[in-house]
Amino acid sequence: MSETRKNTPERRYPRLKVCVNFRAGDVLPSCGAKGSRELAQSLKEEIAKRGDFISLETVHCLGKCHIGPTLKLLPSGPFLQGAQAADAACIADLLQAESYDILEHKFANPDEFETVQKKP
Repeated sequence: MSETRKNTPERRYPRLKVCVNFRAGDVLPSCGAKGSRELAQSLKEEIAKRGDFISLETVHCLGKCHIGPTLKLLPSGPFLQGAQAADAACIADLLQAESYDILEHKFANPDEFETVQKKP
């Protein structure tokens, strides 16, 4: 993917990381076993259709294997959890529109969401 274009305004999150780690044997959960490789490919295609407005990088661990696939907006952005290849167009649309709150809510960490819901 290309970097953010120089003639466009600075984006809050110009980079997106996608974990594609696949642990052999299915002994422990992994993002790759949950469809992240297909997600990364679909995201790459959807972002390219929209003019490569964000840099996409595949990595081999973001430390949240048990709730993957895991994506991370950079710098210092939220984690996005559980998206699948079928969600790539929606994710690309929300990223392009910089609708980060909607994106974060739609693909929230289920552990954090449950904690918020349980508070009195």
